Amino acid sequence: MGAALVDGVFPAGVAVAWSRMADEEVELYPEERALVAKAVKKRQREFGVGRACARRALAELGLAPQAILSGESREPLWPAGIVGSISHDRALGVAVVGRAERFLGFGVDVEPDEPLTSEVAARIWTPEEATAAAASGVIPPGSAAKLVFAIKEAFYKCQFPLTQSYLGFHALRVTLGRETFDAELVTSVGAFARGRRFSGQWRRADGELLAGVWLEAG
Repeated sequence: MGAALVDGVFPAGVAVAWSRMADEEVELYPEERALVAKAVKKRQREFGVGRACARRALAELGLAPQAILSGESREPLWPAGIVGSISHDRALGVAVVGRAERFLGFGVDVEPDEPLTSEVAARIWTPEEATAAAASGVIPPGSAAKLVFAIKEAFYKCQFPLTQSYLGFHALRVTLGRETFDAELVTSVGAFARGRRFSGQWRRADGELLAGVWLEAG
């Protein structure tokens, strides 16, 4: 679990680290521990595994271990000159980082490969997205809505540090390819105009789904 999900998703020069949730020895800096002091043990562990992955990814870029705090919306606050993203579910933690001189942002989301109810799926995608996903044949129908959820979550994480804007799921229209996706904004957000298109990659392996998106500088 892990390598089959993350290998090759992001471009060369991007640092990616992952860990099985059960394997990681969680050690938090005091400032980080304070952020989750009132959280349940499960949340504390997820937070700690995500931070451990982030520190390993930063080390690949030559940065010393350091606390990674959170903004008002719980987004990770990266060292100067770095952009990144963290995700976790009950089985896996993943972090991706790169240098701001090359990238504007990243989004990564990992989810258990489990079907959504029809009611929840309707909140995630439109009938047109559902029909197109079924016609694509790139992923079993029971996993398609969950994958689109992961893609939209990854995009949200990528754009939020740039726009400080919240997006509903129907603000982005997703078209699936074979381990790739294209996405189009249905509404303007920040400097991104309606109709702006984005792309990224996804993987399905070992009972997990992962989606990754990035924006290159310039």
